Amino acid sequence: MGFVPYLLIHLKMLLEQNYTGTKITPSGFTKMLIENNPRMNITSIGGESISGMKLNTSGGQIRDVKFKYLPRITDDQIGDEDNCDNDFGFYYKEGQLETPLFSKGGFRLEWGFVEKYEAAAAQAVQTGNPNVPIMQEVADQIMHAVNGLIVNMDKKLLSQIAWGTNAATGNNAAKTINLNKSGDTFNLSDGVNEIISDTRVNEFAGSPLIVGSGLFDKYQSLIPAIGLNGGGVNRAAQQPYEYYFDLNAAGAPTLGTDQIGVFAKDSIGLVDIDRYVGFKTGKFGTSWFATITLPVENPVEGAAPVMMPFNLQVQEIDCPDEDFDGYRTRGMGRGYKVIISKRYGLFQQPTDAYSTGDRMNGANGALRYKITNDCDGCPEGAV
Repeated sequence: MGFVPYLLIHLKMLLEQNYTGTKITPSGFTKMLIENNPRMNITSIGGESISGMKLNTSGGQIRDVKFKYLPRITDDQIGDEDNCDNDFGFYYKEGQLETPLFSKGGFRLEWGFVEKYEAAAAQAVQTGNPNVPIMQEVADQIMHAVNGLIVNMDKKLLSQIAWGTNAATGNNAAKTINLNKSGDTFNLSDGVNEIISDTRVNEFAGSPLIVGSGLFDKYQSLIPAIGLNGGGVNRAAQQPYEYYFDLNAAGAPTLGTDQIGVFAKDSIGLVDIDRYVGFKTGKFGTSWFATITLPVENPVEGAAPVMMPFNLQVQEIDCPDEDFDGYRTRGMGRGYKVIISKRYGLFQQPTDAYSTGDRMNGANGALRYKITNDCDGCPEGAV
């Protein structure tokens, strides 16, 4: 007996925004990369163009993309005599945008599965660019795969972070920053003020980007309630940065519990490939090929979620065969196989962008901090 005779209510109708199936674990690093990707537009490849940090043209060709850069001149390279001597020479260095990472989610939907549910599950809909004809149940199951794809990508991207030298410390180790328990101090060498000071010493332009969780996230959640303290500091107004909450950061090999990453805008970005564009779209064999745009975060009421394009293949399975159903390999019936994939990589400013004699040698716009919450100036005996 099927399910249709029963009054079957989908759990998402009951839980609404808190429905577990399509909820996305906060992956702020990936969101930060998408929202702040360096601008890159190439329009001279045989009349074709590349828009954004991609390795594909709009027509579907895959290209190698390299960049060149010159280290800046330092003051000790400037002469102090009026003569015609060369004081320095310029030599370009080169780097390359790369996509060594790959994430893929594939699942299969049998006609026999849809037969058990109400007619709405089999309703014909379209998704992707260009449009791919699918059933409503396929579209629903795609949305249930999003969390796995985003978290998998986020963890891989976090693992690729290279920390540059902090010009304020002379090394790339995590610097400890204490968010003081005491509300009666005026400490200029700690807290958020110290982080912002470091970004100035490291010559960041624009508001820094901060990614993390743990103690800093707890501090961030209390900012609306923070006012003028006994030391005369309004910590609520001390927020010249953009913060991205990432639950994966604490377990990342490049970060850790109560650590945050602080990045200069345009010094870090997401490089990717839209594989199924141009001549590689539409019906080919028994499959449909397109790109599909999926959210990277849970939608917030009144605001559209940040989105990311993925490569989509929908294969029509027209004969029963054996396949993996998520638990075991078994005989499976006719239906659809859906494959969502992404080839991508992390771009960072090269650590040799500054010359050896430069005060910023080894810096790349990526700083790391360990956050603590100890007493400084608290009453005697407090910890």
